[in-house]
Amino acid sequence: MNPLAVHPSRLLPVLLCACSLLAGPETSLKLVWSDEFNEKEIDKKKWNIGNADGVKIVDGQLSLEITPGSKPMFWRGSSINSRGKYSSKAGFIEASILFLQTGGHGCGFGIGNEDDRPPAAGMGFSNGGGNTVSLGLYVRNEERGRGLNPKENPIPRDDSYSKKFHRFGFQWGPNDYRWYVDGRLAYTIRISDKIPATPKPMYISFDHNRLPEAGLLKSFKDPKLGPEPMRVDWVRVYQ
Repeated sequence: MNPLAVHPSRLLPVLLCACSLLAGPETSLKLVWSDEFNEKEIDKKKWNIGNADGVKIVDGQLSLEITPGSKPMFWRGSSINSRGKYSSKAGFIEASILFLQTGGHGCGFGIGNEDDRPPAAGMGFSNGGGNTVSLGLYVRNEERGRGLNPKENPIPRDDSYSKKFHRFGFQWGPNDYRWYVDGRLAYTIRISDKIPATPKPMYISFDHNRLPEAGLLKSFKDPKLGPEPMRVDWVRVYQ
């Protein structure tokens, strides 16, 4: 008998364990809402649009661009959000995103409560170009809210964030807030007296931001064109 051979029955627990590490929350939840961005134009029944000139559907993907402003070398960001049109109670929201390669501009994927009144919260992923993606949590327990960020960014640095699509997800409930990358749990913040749970539904947002200095961008390869767009292949909600 080959000492290296393993009976298939002994492999099953190992395979199940490996699969469980790769599986995200969506495997145990039901898909309740989505946008695959396969239409020719943004569905205005689902989304509010910020700067229509910069929001497009390109090759079945949402493209959020930086566009020329009212003055030479001044630029405008772009965004979409589902505020007032769709929001989700505690569950799991995930999107497939291609972030930015060049610096000097930023983009983000976030969720937040409709009214922003206590107890309220907002969760986010952000990218300012390159291989770093950061997360944030904004909570509002009293009159003023505050941002909560881990001391060290828990999201793995990856040279491919601007080269291929990755999955980024949020899950929240009465016990904690969770961030997922490619189906794997990246970070958890527990609910406490200082960090309230939010029973309110969350709306979804994507944005591509201009620089400070009123959007003045000085280092583009082509001064007549903005930087590369942020791309979103799909967004899905599970409960």
